[in-house]
Amino acid sequence: MSIGEKLRYLRTKTKRTLKEQSEIFGVSLNSVYRWEHDLTAPKKSTLKKIVEHYEVPMEWLLQDGADENGIEPGINGMRSEDHLEQQLLKMFRKLSENKKYKILGYIERVYVEDMDSMVF
Repeated sequence: MSIGEKLRYLRTKTKRTLKEQSEIFGVSLNSVYRWEHDLTAPKKSTLKKIVEHYEVPMEWLLQDGADENGIEPGINGMRSEDHLEQQLLKMFRKLSENKKYKILGYIERVYVEDMDSMVF
């Protein structure tokens, strides 16, 4: 995702209009439109306001793209690793005990293989 797409995502997620967004950050409606369409980028001072208002890391906003699973890093202020771990934990909690042990066994095998392939 580009910066503009992320700004549009944050705005629409909170159900705000372009006008409301412009008022929040003290810019023109046209500025918000131009940001969301990647025609211009917000000034550094405005970027700071945006990350504070939406509680997302500056790194996420400026980083272009999602990870290989389509997961956006930094949504709700979480690093992509935290987001991935939360998704895994949600799914894991829904499994039966038997399935949990199977998953754990698989993860242990993958981990050991990964450790064996590392050069120290």
